Formats: sequence, C-alpha cells, structure tokens
Amino acid sequence: MSAHRDQDIDLCAGYALGCLDTADRERVEEHLASGCPMCQAALAEFSDASVLLAASAPLAQPGPALRQRVLAAVAAPGIREPEPPAEQVREPVDTRGRVIELRPRRAPFFTAGWGWAAAAALLALVTALEWTQAARLRGELESNRLRLADLERRLADESRWSEVLNAPAAKVVYLAPTGKGSSELRARATYDPVSRRAVVVFENVRAPQGSDYQLWAIVGGAPASLGVVKADAAGHAMMRLENLGEPKLLAAFAISLEPAGGSPNPNAPSGPVVMLGKLEG
Repeated sequence: MSAHRDQDIDLCAGYALGCLDTADRERVEEHLASGCPMCQAALAEFSDASVLLAASAPLAQPGPALRQRVLAAVAAPGIREPEPPAEQVREPVDTRGRVIELRPRRAPFFTAGWGWAAAAALLALVTALEWTQAARLRGELESNRLRLADLERRLADESRWSEVLNAPAAKVVYLAPTGKGSSELRARATYDPVSRRAVVVFENVRAPQGSDYQLWAIVGGAPASLGVVKADAAGHAMMRLENLGEPKLLAAFAISLEPAGGSPNPNAPSGPVVMLGKLEG
C-alpha cells in the first residue's frame, strides 16, 4: 500500500467531482487501488456529497437565443458564411459549432458492493452510537433511581425520629455540668417512653486532646454505655438512640470524660462524670 499523505484527501475530493487532470487522477486511482482505508472512506463521503450537491441545485433553463443556436448547429452542421472580397480572402474558417472532446471519466476501481459495505458500516456505527447512548441513559436512570430511593429512605428516617421529638409522652432532660469538667458543656435529651427511643443534642463538647466524651444511660441504678460523642469542629453533635429498655428503669443520662476511644469497660466510666440529667417521673 502506498504511503498516505494529507493531500491525498484533497485529491479524493477532486476525483469525486471529476476535476482532476490526468496525472492526478491516475495518482489517486493508484493510491486507492493500494487499499488506503482513509482515502476509500473519504472518497465514499465525497461521492455522496457531490450527488447531493447536484441534486440540490435549481434547474436552469437555457435562453431562447442559445436554444436556437444549438438546434441550428445540430440541424445544419455545414453552414458557411458568404465569401469575402478577394482582398480579404483568408483561410477558410470552419464556423460550425465547436465541439470540445471530453475524455470519458474512468469508473472508480470499486464496485457497487463497496456502497453496500459503506451503508452497512454506517448502520453499524449508528447502531453502536445509539446503543452506547441507551446504555448511558440506563446507567443515569439507575443512578437516579438509587439516589431517589436513598433520599426516600433518609426522609422516612428523619420523619421517624421527628416523631420522637413530637411524641405526646416525650420527656425532655437537660444535662447539667457536675463541676468536674468544662462549664460550657450543653446537652439535651428527648426521650419517648412509648417507642423507647431518644435524641440527644450536644453543644460545646470539645474534648481535650487525647480524650473523648462518652454518653451513658443509668438503667436500674447501673450505667450502660451509649457510645462516644462524635462532635464536629464547632462542638455540635447529635445521637439517636434505640431500645433504651424499660422506661421505669431508665433514671438518667450522664456524660463522662474518657481516654480517646471511650472507657474500656462498657458498664462503668473510667473518667469523671462531667454532666448529669435525671428523668422525672
């Protein structure tokens, strides 16, 4: 296969329009015959475009004078003008219509089968693009479905916990500092004895470096760990608690200051209790 050059694409365009000279036309045909896929594809596109261009051009009607001249030239090709005077005699001039011989254009080296192959390739390309787009849309639809399902789940969860805050039998407990920790600590627990769930909100719970605050429930006179308080940089945190046990046995909430990670004993604080709030009734 002869080496492909950038100017070969331009020659293919001229070949499709039939405006190349003999040397360039033979050069293009030789290059196409060598099997250059880029030029074959380009020629197919240019050929289709030239047909569409010709079809889109408006029809042109010849003028009456031109029509009469053409018909006269066809009907009487031997008509000559009168002989001029002797002093003006010149070599005879053939005044018949001048005919320019057009060299017939060579048929492209490819056959009609190439047209079917190009159509099949185009169909395959369109099908692949549509399949890719459909796959992308299916992926987006599935992603949106999962996102919507997650939002619905979170909304249902928020609604479920808001019921604790609005429960008719809910009890609100404010935890007060014990004097063994920072006086800026704030915590409020809302407990629903019907569902046995609670929401505890914390403020200013910035534990010293290497320490954590830990929440406890005093049930039946004994502490039970409810977990380490994970606050943000501003010291705000919220804990949602399930299954706090028999309402009659839950007496209070407490917060202790523990080593990082919390007390090693889940049934007893290892550090000082810095906040305490008792449930009334």
